[in-house]
Amino acid sequence: MSRRRRTRSRPPAEQADVEQLVTHAYERHAGAIAAYALRRAAPADAADVVADTFLVAWRRHVEIPDEPDTLPWLYGVARRVLANQRRSRDRRTRLHDRLRTEFIEFDTRVDRVEDTERFQRVASALACLSDDDAELLRLTAWEGLTPTEIATAIGLEPSAVRQRLRRARQRLRHRLAADGPDVAGRDPAGQRGPGAHRLPVSHEPRWSAGGGS
Repeated sequence: MSRRRRTRSRPPAEQADVEQLVTHAYERHAGAIAAYALRRAAPADAADVVADTFLVAWRRHVEIPDEPDTLPWLYGVARRVLANQRRSRDRRTRLHDRLRTEFIEFDTRVDRVEDTERFQRVASALACLSDDDAELLRLTAWEGLTPTEIATAIGLEPSAVRQRLRRARQRLRHRLAADGPDVAGRDPAGQRGPGAHRLPVSHEPRWSAGGGS
């Protein structure tokens, strides 16, 4: 069984000495580490490898050996940085694939309303509101959050969210009233019209209802 070569640790150094040590290693060997990384990774990833390698060298400066062993030691650090980078990328890829699969499955189960005239009219009206007003209405109508939950999500007090929601609903009603009868079948005064029907639960606008809890 082979034995791992042990690197002698340096005695603790002053901050200025550490900076000088790592700067010297960088100036002398950054090109070699960059070439090492470029032969094994894409340019953007290689740049991260170089940066992370010398960040590790800074943190572990007491382990940096004297020349001529400095560069081989940096190669070892770069090799481990690359391995960690690949593992992270593989995890991201697996997560992306899983979420993509779950999204596609979810998308096939959800009733689609995006192409309906009512949805398009609501979307157009929302686009005329401020970003803050539109997001409040989306959170309560599409994500189904209560004002208390919205307060947690955006970092406001529930009372402030309720007040903003009331104002946002009023602005949306005025915008929809300017375009004609409400998309949910109500006239601008809120009376439900004869041809009204409900949107699917997960998408139905709730801004004409009360403020909630």
